[in-house]
Amino acid sequence: MRIGPNIYKRQDGRWEARIMIGKRADGKPQYKSLYARSYRDVSLAKKDFQNNVHFNAPVSMGNTVLFSIAAKDWLEHNRKNWKPSTYNKYKNYLESYIYPCWKDTPAGRITQETYDLLFSYLEKILSDSSLRVINTILKSCLKYTLKSVPIDFKTLSINANPVEILTAAEISNLLYRLRNRVDLNTVGILFALYTGVRLGELCALKWEDLDLEDRVCHVHHTLQRIQNPDRKPDEPKTCLHIGLPKNGKQRVIPLHDYLLGLLQKIQGNYAPSDYLLSGTSIPVEPRTMENRFKKVLKNYGIREVHFHVLRHTFATQCIESGIDVKALSEILGHSSVKITMDKYVHLTMRFKQNQITILQFPEKNRIF
Repeated sequence: MRIGPNIYKRQDGRWEARIMIGKRADGKPQYKSLYARSYRDVSLAKKDFQNNVHFNAPVSMGNTVLFSIAAKDWLEHNRKNWKPSTYNKYKNYLESYIYPCWKDTPAGRITQETYDLLFSYLEKILSDSSLRVINTILKSCLKYTLKSVPIDFKTLSINANPVEILTAAEISNLLYRLRNRVDLNTVGILFALYTGVRLGELCALKWEDLDLEDRVCHVHHTLQRIQNPDRKPDEPKTCLHIGLPKNGKQRVIPLHDYLLGLLQKIQGNYAPSDYLLSGTSIPVEPRTMENRFKKVLKNYGIREVHFHVLRHTFATQCIESGIDVKALSEILGHSSVKITMDKYVHLTMRFKQNQITILQFPEKNRIF
């Protein structure tokens, strides 16, 4: 029975901890086993062994190459499989947080103690979400370089701050204020509220992506401003990038009657190749649309929230309106219903109060 990282309870009642100490001549991993009468004791023994014993890994290119060189090789090898924004993020994390500590350390000399020292330093200056990125980078990079990872990575709890949604009063106020406006900023806000599209996806939408006859929208792309990874001295630091939506998932979204009517009124003013938000061949950037949204909220006396709140508000209103969860998950472009319910649905107290009225307890028939 496995309980912890490479820690098992044996049939004879003892606990066994297995530690990879190197590789055999045939390339297979070589382990050392430690034994104790309790999980706590064997866990402490494992940690003590890893902190005080130097692993005798066979000398190879992967073991002797400096981590900084190995990491750059890992980055370039996987670059074609990542979105440009992912590549930039990993590159920035390596340069800002890992290279300063491990730049001159051979990859094969990285042990549990090396990792623990790095992690202890970084957890003082980084959030849990950033530390999870660090773990992802180190795990993948070391596995690519050494073909195995003799490190137990620290598990970080996911305690994300609860995402806000617009209240019923704020939704009513926003819809009332925008009802008689037909500018493209209004169209963009209402489109997000009635479809739940991500901001980057909204900015990448063109009129040709809207099939008003079939009452659907085709989400093919997302637009981001990212760092220019191969920038030359005379080139700008950032560039606009249009790529596939998150997780590479293109999807088709049904259009609500209200939104459909609004789009039909203005469709004739634009060419199919025009962007929805700009009405021209030049797209509106996500940051620009975010600022425009906040200006609208300020003008109408609504508290300032991020544009992404519209997506969460849409998801919550769908569930409270009785829309099927699987259908909602596909509309949002999620890989599973669990993501939809755990991260995007924030039921209101009004809805919970209405739900509690459904509760009934069985009553025994009284005999008089």
